[in-house]
Amino acid sequence: MGKFLLVVVSLLSFSVVANALPNEPYVSVVGSASLSVKADQVIITFQSTAINESAIEAKKEVDQKISLLFENLKQAEFDRDNIESLNQSTRPEYTYQKNERQLVGIRVSHELSYRLKDINKVNEFLDALLSSKIETVSPLQYGLQAPQQWQGKVREMAVLDSKVKAQDLARLYDATLGKVYSVNYQNNQASPVLMRSMAMESKASDVVDIKPKNIMLNDRVETIFLLAN
Repeated sequence: MGKFLLVVVSLLSFSVVANALPNEPYVSVVGSASLSVKADQVIITFQSTAINESAIEAKKEVDQKISLLFENLKQAEFDRDNIESLNQSTRPEYTYQKNERQLVGIRVSHELSYRLKDINKVNEFLDALLSSKIETVSPLQYGLQAPQQWQGKVREMAVLDSKVKAQDLARLYDATLGKVYSVNYQNNQASPVLMRSMAMESKASDVVDIKPKNIMLNDRVETIFLLAN
């Protein structure tokens, strides 16, 4: 009984695959396209931290740094509304001497991010962080403000590429390209598209002359065209 069911399932699977292809002459092509786009925004993630025997005092120090940052950003004409609070944490820190654990203090951390739409002002923003005694800056993430618009452009290029390929093949085989029979399109491109400018976290004082590379967008489409003699 099990073998009979296996045969039936196999025949049904073959029938589904066979019906996916036209009974008429056809040509199957894959259209692809790539587009290099200059980044027009950057997300800067940074962290203010402090360690003290008192968690309350450590938090006060962290808050003072962030307040100073707000003042520095205002003076530099950065919109503070673009700042987003990501995470706050409090944890004890220890040191080990002769296999004995000793409490160093309580570390309080506040992680924030800023969406900067003028990438030419990255260094200015980093200077504001330095002036505010912000210790750590995560890898900068460059991206696009309207990724869907650019992805649509690449998609059009991929479709055009499929048409050109199909027309060329039909011509070489002395045939006439007919209507589209089927289109198989799957886009796994992440959105928004982001690119890290550095591979690891660094001190804000180490981040200088950051120049973003262009972001590469890709797309592909599988198309079956009917052929006419």
